[in-house]
Amino acid sequence: MIPSETLLSHDRLALFGFGLFETLLVTEDGPLFVDLHWQRMKKGADLLCLKLPDIHEWFKQIQEFIEQTPNSYPFALRVTLSGGAPMAHLPSQLLIHKRLIPYTPAQFSLGIRLHLLHYPRNEQSPLVSIKSTNYLENILAKEEAKRKDAEEGLWLNTQGYISEGTMSNLFFVKDETLFTPCLSSGCLPGTRRQILLDLARSLQIPTHQGLYTLSDLLHAKEIFMTNALMGVMPVRQLGDFLFEIMPPGSERSSMRQLELAYKNLINNPSSPFYSSLV
Repeated sequence: MIPSETLLSHDRLALFGFGLFETLLVTEDGPLFVDLHWQRMKKGADLLCLKLPDIHEWFKQIQEFIEQTPNSYPFALRVTLSGGAPMAHLPSQLLIHKRLIPYTPAQFSLGIRLHLLHYPRNEQSPLVSIKSTNYLENILAKEEAKRKDAEEGLWLNTQGYISEGTMSNLFFVKDETLFTPCLSSGCLPGTRRQILLDLARSLQIPTHQGLYTLSDLLHAKEIFMTNALMGVMPVRQLGDFLFEIMPPGSERSSMRQLELAYKNLINNPSSPFYSSLV
């Protein structure tokens, strides 16, 4: 065990924000989609030349933390891989802590507001494909959205195409088809992004990943955001534009169909579909 003061003094996580993180949703059945989170962290570790424990050790440390921590389900875990300190011969460390889920029932029912951010997402950056702890750009963007009375901000990339939210991926429904920006837009390869695309296909909802303009989005029937903690979050407003929010369970809403399928998925660990992703 490395003393915390040594970690803070030398580790590149503290000095430069050099590290990776994953946020996991934990239910009474345990942490969800562990393999998807580990795989993404592994890709980031390879890019940053960091040593990541194998998936079995990674999962073991998470389980030990959960067992030693008083819990009220569901809750979130942040799992951080520090950058270590090569000059001080300190290896990367796996740091785990608990956090609350910040979303409310009213938001899932009524939807959230999006603010179009004033500066673009750089889709050319190597960091857009990983969950880097160098998160200052996202935090500043989130604060900008809050100042505009919005719960989330929306980035366009340097070419003017829709990219992602500050902490979420974006989907929209138009002509009974589900659209989401492709990874070349600069969006993060979100775990729930992939799961919802798979769920849509299982529901025979046509899907399309591509480069979309703001005009495409403003002509959508439905918009929603997604991440590991929010699942499916409806959007009711983007700037001055309002969007209809169908009631939960509505069969006329592709978004609500996906929301229901996702809830059934995370509440049914014995599902073959679920077990193929865990």
